[in-house]
Amino acid sequence: MNPARLLVALPPEETALALLDVALSMAERLEREMVAVLVEDRRLLASAALPFTRIVSRTGAGEHDFDVAATERMIRVFAERARHRLAEVTRSRRVRWRIETSRGLETVTVGTGDVLAVATPASLWPEEPPARLPCPVLVMSRPGGPLVLVHRGGRAGPELAREVARRTQLPLLVIAGDERAAAEARAVLGEEARIETCPVGDVDRLAARLRALAPGLVLIDACEDRAAWRAAVEALRPTAQPPA
Repeated sequence: MNPARLLVALPPEETALALLDVALSMAERLEREMVAVLVEDRRLLASAALPFTRIVSRTGAGEHDFDVAATERMIRVFAERARHRLAEVTRSRRVRWRIETSRGLETVTVGTGDVLAVATPASLWPEEPPARLPCPVLVMSRPGGPLVLVHRGGRAGPELAREVARRTQLPLLVIAGDERAAAEARAVLGEEARIETCPVGDVDRLAARLRALAPGLVLIDACEDRAAWRAAVEALRPTAQPPA
């Protein structure tokens, strides 16, 4: 059986490269292999296939054709840059890593015990989670914020959250869906975490609470939790700002 891995889904965006260091540090502390999965934006590829799509320079230096071949070359260049970045930052670290590419999150192969992390900010993550990935998911935002667990019940989520929080030395907060889930989280975590309740099926309320907490990581019990996925993606989008 293969050991559990940390799968990090990266969009082909410059901002995602900065999170590679965070992901590597997490994989090292969790003692897991890190698999960087470069997820191609199928909407971008579809747009590139249209005959009237053009790239306009920000500097006003003109425009040129934007086609599928050019887009795929851009993705390959990004993959090579990510590979060089990983090779540089892992020279002094004891962590195994590799890079894969995927045409969408739903095509990522997840094994027993794996954790999927998705890097933000990103415009390509869908509002609905991939149905074929029933695994815990970490939504990664800027470094420095706390780890927030969105919890519906059971022991698996709090146990994983405790492991991640301890090894990454992050404060742990829990948003439980009801009092029963809060009691289950308390039974696992004791006084290690601050626990509050919020109807996690209410996307708007959950997203607002996540924005207020300004997390660095959001852990969702299972990727199939559509409401939690939508709230986390909405709260951590670049346009989402914490309330005053």
